[in-house]
Amino acid sequence: MREFNQEEIKEMEKIAQNFETKLKLFTEDVECENPIQVILKGHLYIEHELRELLKNNLENPEVLDCDKLGFSQLVKIVFSLGLLPLELLETAKEINRIRNLCSHDLNFKFGVREYDELEKTFSSEFKEYYQIFSTKLTKPNSELEKLQMALFTMWEQVSTYNLIPDHIKELLV
Repeated sequence: MREFNQEEIKEMEKIAQNFETKLKLFTEDVECENPIQVILKGHLYIEHELRELLKNNLENPEVLDCDKLGFSQLVKIVFSLGLLPLELLETAKEINRIRNLCSHDLNFKFGVREYDELEKTFSSEFKEYYQIFSTKLTKPNSELEKLQMALFTMWEQVSTYNLIPDHIKELLV
């Protein structure tokens, strides 16, 4: 692997600062005691990143009118274009299913069963990231904390694909 030039280093610093700003906002919005708020806010952050990822990878995004696409449509398009690894697809779908339950069922309660269903969708790579974040940050104990960590992991994965340009990704391999 070759050394980075000054321009590449500055670009990576800008990417890191941008991610840090986004991370602060995500954390402030998703660290709360209300599981419904956690689900809705986490879902919104992931949806935003999916939309931006799609826009950034289309020649003429205005033709598709990306801002009017729902989460399910964004997931189908982003994954069909290969903008994210297929290993994340089932987790994205499950996050959307849980969000829909929150939005349409007044009696919805997030608990062990719901978290277990979400965890079943984790690919081995996703589990690795989840565990890395869990050990470096705060070890999640409750289902709410595990949910927060799962949403963070998905958001981080999509954000990373969105923030880091291909020419920088190639240098990091």
